[in-house]
Amino acid sequence: MLSVFRYSSVQLLACLSLLFTYQSRDAKAQVNINIQLPEIKHENYYLARYYGDKFQLVDTASNVSDTSIQFEQTASYPEGIYLLVDTSKNRLLEFLVGEDQTFNLYLPKQAGETIHCEGSKNTCLFIDQMNVSNKIYRLAQQLSDTESDQHIRDSLFTALNNYQKKIITDHPESFVAKIVAAMQETEVPDSIASDQKKAYYFYKSNFWRNFDLSDDRFLRSPLLASKIKQYFEQLVPQQADSISKEIDFVINQTADNKTVRDYLIWYFTDQYQNPKVMGLDKVFVHLADNYFAKYEIANTSPSVKEKIMERADQLRRLTLGSPAPDLWLVDTTDAFVSFKSIESPYLVLFFWDHDCGVCKKELKVLKDLYKDQDRRFEVYGIAANADFEGWKNYIKENQLNWVNVNGMKSMTPDFHDLYDIYGTPVIYVLDPERKIIAKRIKAEQITQVIEHDQKFREATDQD
Repeated sequence: MLSVFRYSSVQLLACLSLLFTYQSRDAKAQVNINIQLPEIKHENYYLARYYGDKFQLVDTASNVSDTSIQFEQTASYPEGIYLLVDTSKNRLLEFLVGEDQTFNLYLPKQAGETIHCEGSKNTCLFIDQMNVSNKIYRLAQQLSDTESDQHIRDSLFTALNNYQKKIITDHPESFVAKIVAAMQETEVPDSIASDQKKAYYFYKSNFWRNFDLSDDRFLRSPLLASKIKQYFEQLVPQQADSISKEIDFVINQTADNKTVRDYLIWYFTDQYQNPKVMGLDKVFVHLADNYFAKYEIANTSPSVKEKIMERADQLRRLTLGSPAPDLWLVDTTDAFVSFKSIESPYLVLFFWDHDCGVCKKELKVLKDLYKDQDRRFEVYGIAANADFEGWKNYIKENQLNWVNVNGMKSMTPDFHDLYDIYGTPVIYVLDPERKIIAKRIKAEQITQVIEHDQKFREATDQD
């Protein structure tokens, strides 16, 4: 389905407008794209282009006849991979728009037949390689799993590989050659293929060898987004410092191309401002400190930048390994208690509400853990409900024998801001030094977190 690329305000991503251009009849056309379809089914057709992993609508056909569709403009389109789309948002054709934007495309009447191209050399080269690739893949899919057919399949892909290498050799300056080179899989030498560690490092270090990150035409293709996703999901360790280091490396490869750089900064911001993996919000802090604070980033107004930096400052004090911000909250006897006064190897901060159904489910698990454990951890339960009587009655009825405090009376800053609490329940786990070792986890994970930290401490002591 076609979607318009945009950043939502919630994600701190700025809006990108739909691009529609007006052409004077008296001006000379820089764009003249004619596409002939076997059957015209709609009154209007649209031109779209890739933008990372999304699409942008670019133009409406200037003329639709019984047999063809025409896009004509006085101003050239930015080079990249474009798509013909109908009013039902079906993608009918993908093609390259290069420097020469005058060409004709003829779609076949039957599926599987070749597309014909006239005009632009680069557009036609792209269509030719697409025709060859599609034909070979169709033939390969028709083969069985027998040994003889596997030999045929291997021969087909060898022929395709040789054909693509010839494009790179014969047309080295073309964007088509860059596209084909970027699609080439990194081949690990046979000499190290059996060594998993060496093979991994070779593959990773050569992953971007044939991909020019300084060329913003890749931004208007499906390749950049897929390569970024593959690299960061499959090759980069899912640790904040490792991810931040690789982000710096990738962004550095964009050289002076601000368009690609800013896109990547926003892409990573979207990925790590609310990450699925615990602790990776540290990457968002890295992005704020090293890019938003230092550069003028596209689609970043002063107010957006201010919000990003405020969010980074909030998350900075909550990154794993950071000292937990102190809380002085009132207990059931109306005395103020700091969790730093609690003597226990580990401490669980449990933000909850006695009227919250989900909280009650987590509370049941936490109570069972608290009874069964050998006092490796204490609980500092922070109520987020101003109904003090209801809170006290619930504690008494359910025999919550840990340290109970109410966040609505405090000698320290608002716990909502200090601990980024925008809903309940929320659990933080603190180590003996009262540093954060886990956050926003389920109660059932507390024991695992503590055991992991203990093993790490034992191993470190032995070293």
